[in-house]
Amino acid sequence: MPTNQAHNQSLFPLTPPSGKYTSSRRNQRLHDSRTLRVLAVIIFGFAIANARADTRPQKPSAGEGLSTERPLFALAGDSTVTNSSGWGLGFQSLLRPNITCVNFAQSGRSSRSFQTEGFWEKCINANPRYLLIQFGHNDQPGKGPLRESAADGDFRLHLHRFIQEARHHDITPILVTPLTRRRWTGDGLIERSLEDYAKATHAVALTEKTPLIDLNKKSIEQCEKMGETAFRALEPMTEKGVDHTHLNPEGSLAVAALVVTDLISVMPEMTQYFDIKKLERSVIPREFPQFIKTNRFSLENTESCITVRSHGKTILCYNKISPDLPDKIDPIYKRSGFLHPVMTPNGKTVTAAFPFDHPHQQGIFSAWVSTTWNGHSVDFWNLAKGTGRVLHQRVHRIFAEENRVGFAVDLVHRIEKPYVVDILKERWTITVNETENGVHSFDLHSKQSLLTKKPLNIRKFHYGGFAVRGPVRWLKTPTRSSDDSLSQATGCKITNEHGHDRITGNHQQSRWVSMSGLLDGKAASITMMRDPLKPATTGAARLHPSKPYFCFAPCIEADFQITQSDPLESYFRFLITDSPPTANWITNAWENWQSEAISVKN
Repeated sequence: MPTNQAHNQSLFPLTPPSGKYTSSRRNQRLHDSRTLRVLAVIIFGFAIANARADTRPQKPSAGEGLSTERPLFALAGDSTVTNSSGWGLGFQSLLRPNITCVNFAQSGRSSRSFQTEGFWEKCINANPRYLLIQFGHNDQPGKGPLRESAADGDFRLHLHRFIQEARHHDITPILVTPLTRRRWTGDGLIERSLEDYAKATHAVALTEKTPLIDLNKKSIEQCEKMGETAFRALEPMTEKGVDHTHLNPEGSLAVAALVVTDLISVMPEMTQYFDIKKLERSVIPREFPQFIKTNRFSLENTESCITVRSHGKTILCYNKISPDLPDKIDPIYKRSGFLHPVMTPNGKTVTAAFPFDHPHQQGIFSAWVSTTWNGHSVDFWNLAKGTGRVLHQRVHRIFAEENRVGFAVDLVHRIEKPYVVDILKERWTITVNETENGVHSFDLHSKQSLLTKKPLNIRKFHYGGFAVRGPVRWLKTPTRSSDDSLSQATGCKITNEHGHDRITGNHQQSRWVSMSGLLDGKAASITMMRDPLKPATTGAARLHPSKPYFCFAPCIEADFQITQSDPLESYFRFLITDSPPTANWITNAWENWQSEAISVKN
């Protein structure tokens, strides 16, 4: 491209700018901090009028062949800025209606190849008012002579040239330091692999007196605050594992929020162009309250768990990290992302964690046993096999209303052999309900969504899905007798809506299953009711013949798949009492729940 190269050389002096390329009166005003504070108030007050004025077509002040339809923003950069795998799409979504932005970022390009392949010329010809420029990833050594540029050499020179030509065409350039690569160290920190290029971008911005967005610093802070597991929610997941360089749509918005927040901080007049409410909602990691309280309920959110109480008495605890393991339990059984303890109104714990007989069964939990994915057999349930596991990823929201309180959390179902891939994202929404005295009640809504293009095949199997594990003290098999009262039982009783016990009722379709037994000589129970809007023929349950455990397992009857277009949604309601509930009482509770669900649906 000899013509374009000659054109670029004529507009790109090799030395830093002087004269007409140094700070203009307008740029001096933008960098005067006292004046900016005053301007921010004035401009923000006239946001709508200014925004309309700034988006009208304007004639270019210099250059030939430039577009007369002038966009407000343009983006130049590599794949981490594109709409498909970078923060560009998120940036555009944060703009107010009718604010224009053109994204010229190209995957695999560097500050060198972006120019030599003609993409920079397209940026200039588009004639934006503001041009955000981010490079560095593909300038690093090892990218080949057509792309790489030394941070302390040609990379700086290229940025100087970009700034000078943009100003020559009455375009305001804004430099952006490169988005971090997410190379995690063993102590949960990020390797500063792009630090030299971030420093070079700083140096050029200082010399040119150009606005700078320090995305490298901000993105490292964001990663380290979230942690590796939580940040994976913002990264593309492929059949080979997580992509630690690029962003998925949610990640695009989260990183764009960093860009826009810094942009407004550096140039307060930019406030008028963005949807500030959406910007505030897009900031990640989100700050959640540590404690909220209603008339009846309280919710405490700590680093290790979320605990909900009623009048000071614990109802349930969701474990964000694995609790301490009992003695002689192998560390492979560590697990997060489950409910335990779940307690009765009188303070009896009706769940167990790391029981010695089956330490992979944890309170109220979800997992699949017999699955295949991309040709690999994966057991997410039996942790000792080491092929898969389920773990907590992040808190999504916390809410409180007059008569209820709750939270939403994300879990991941992860394959661990032969390599690590997060297959499913599962969102639990837990809602604790106000009920009659002597009953704790809460709902669990689960949505399992596929993270890869390859489907998860769930084979027909006799257990799996959504389970309840009762206390170890309920482990012993109950004796059969004509008097089936709890006072005569030596373990626990499991029954379903048909009045059948754990032997006869195993694998039957049932709207609910209840487990009850004695704790410290007094009765306690936990009942699990399934989706009231699904037919009675779609709820097979596994009732274990000798252990205090049962699960609703849609895999009992047939194989099925979870695909990107067909996620799996499940709804359950739990009733926790200090007395053995009757079948009529539970059935009435299920029918009331069904009425509620129909009312909400309609």
